[in-house]
Amino acid sequence: MVMPPGGKSFEQFQADDAICRQFAYEQVGGVTGQEAAQRSAVSSAVIGTALGAAAGAAIGSASGNVGAGAAIGAGSGLLLGSAAGTGYASGSYYEAQRRYDNAYMQCMYAKGNQIPGTTTRRVRRVAQAPPPPDLRTVSRDYYPPPYSVPPPPPPPKVIDKITLMIHFDIDKSDIRKSDEAELKRGIDFVKKYPGSKVRVEGHTDSVGTDKYNQKLSERRAEAVKNYLVQEGAVDASKITSVGHGETRPVASNETKQGKAQNRRVEILILSD
Repeated sequence: MVMPPGGKSFEQFQADDAICRQFAYEQVGGVTGQEAAQRSAVSSAVIGTALGAAAGAAIGSASGNVGAGAAIGAGSGLLLGSAAGTGYASGSYYEAQRRYDNAYMQCMYAKGNQIPGTTTRRVRRVAQAPPPPDLRTVSRDYYPPPYSVPPPPPPPKVIDKITLMIHFDIDKSDIRKSDEAELKRGIDFVKKYPGSKVRVEGHTDSVGTDKYNQKLSERRAEAVKNYLVQEGAVDASKITSVGHGETRPVASNETKQGKAQNRRVEILILSD
């Protein structure tokens, strides 16, 4: 059974069917399976009759009656030849029909029709890459210039800076009442540069792990930033905060005084 593929009209499918039936008919010698069977049966009967007559004549000659032997042999040969031809004709019919079906299926498949149980294999043609250039004849302009990453913009320049010594509670980032005087210095400092960018940087001493001190410095810098915004010293869009943990000490962490100096908050005025 053959079916039309999607997108093909039934009229086109009928035209394919007629062409492929004629093609298959020609491939089996211009005869149908039934005609091939009939031809095989007649041919076998004729051959059987001839061989039977010859054998009967030989037997009749030996017995002195050639005519009778030939007649008997011809009759026997006709029966045997017809029987053999019938069996052979059956095989010829199926062989001719098989060849006809195969030719018809191949023709319909070649025209893009669908045969149940088969899949259409699409061959993708891959364009071959051009051969590499001959380096002996290639000019210097053949190769593009090496890709270069543009350098990052320079960091903003620090215009001014103030250091606040704010005494936070242990593991805390809350602004205490006793630190408001120190923070007032920061407010006055920022207001001297209206509209400028401001960055608050937090620092710690070396007590505790690096990860702990990093998070602590970030929280304390964020607390001072929020305080400056709440007091109206700077617009929220102009100020940022960052923590450096214990990575930027200004004094030795081996002494109590040095550790106190390292626990600090710095306010930086930046250029645009």
